[in-house]
Amino acid sequence: MFAVKSARRLLALGAALVTTGVLSLALAPSPAMAGTVTLQATVDCLNYNSFGDTRDWYPISPSVGASPYGGGGAVPYSSMVAVPATHAWQFAQTLPSGTTSVSVSARCSEGHSYDLTGSTAGVSIPAGTTTVTATWGCTTAPVYPGPWMTNCSVQSVSYS
Repeated sequence: MFAVKSARRLLALGAALVTTGVLSLALAPSPAMAGTVTLQATVDCLNYNSFGDTRDWYPISPSVGASPYGGGGAVPYSSMVAVPATHAWQFAQTLPSGTTSVSVSARCSEGHSYDLTGSTAGVSIPAGTTTVTATWGCTTAPVYPGPWMTNCSVQSVSYS
């Protein structure tokens, strides 16, 4: 009788320890989730078209996308710094904890029947990263039957 109760207690204790161990592994934050990540971004129009004027100018409505939790969104012009030599914008943004990738989009055309934001390239964020410094270059072109679409790609990226 004593042996049966001891065996049951031992099995219950073992089950509790296994459950606790599994839950702690499943719920433990991964290194990428340890804290927030700062994005230091530059976005530049590599070509531009404003009502037919193709001189180099600043990107319109830059926006940040962060995965998997969202975050970012439209970047207020008041938080951006102009780079007059290249007509680029620079800005810093804190990304939500657990962010594993980030992208930036913008438009480099205006004044047409439609001016659309197309594709944008994302940057993966390695575990343990606290700062992502990246430059996106955007190009615009007409798409049949007439809207203009801007696509952005990563020009450079570094991590610290």
